[in-house]
Amino acid sequence: VVIISLPISAILFFFMVPLTILFFIYLSNILLLIYQRNGEVKADPLSDVWDSARKTIASFWDIYARIWHGYELHGVENLPEGPGILVYYHGAIPIDYLYFLSRLFLWKKRLCLSVADHFVFRLPGLKLLLEVTGIMLGTREECLIALKNGHLVSVSPGGVREALFSDESYKLMWGNRKGFAQVALDAKV
Repeated sequence: VVIISLPISAILFFFMVPLTILFFIYLSNILLLIYQRNGEVKADPLSDVWDSARKTIASFWDIYARIWHGYELHGVENLPEGPGILVYYHGAIPIDYLYFLSRLFLWKKRLCLSVADHFVFRLPGLKLLLEVTGIMLGTREECLIALKNGHLVSVSPGGVREALFSDESYKLMWGNRKGFAQVALDAKV
């Protein structure tokens, strides 16, 4: 029993943080589904109708960020009031980015639309969460429309490649990914 329980305990300990985060992501989606069904909300997921649900979820993630990771955010006052592109480093689990989105919504009441890879949209059971939080596939046309509508748009040019192959030195791995710069020029942001 000891021989079996020791490796299982080590594996559970190693995967505790990622599994907890995954659990909370699905819990957030379940809360949105409950909100949608109770209020019979059929509005556009980016509309203000969803702001109370967004605030609840953002508050939850903000509390989790403070308690579990001691998360702090500085420099929000430097973000433009209108449209803009935010470029960030993609870590193995970009949980700090999720914390940033939550805090930004709580402090500034701003939704930052985020460009995500194709595989994110194939994850089962997360469609409503992705729509309400402004996660998009991020073609150039979609990004331009979002910027012209006054949104902040965030992109991690290194994406999954950067997350999987970068090391603790946080070396940027963008390759030839410069489309975000062209979008910024085209949108004049």
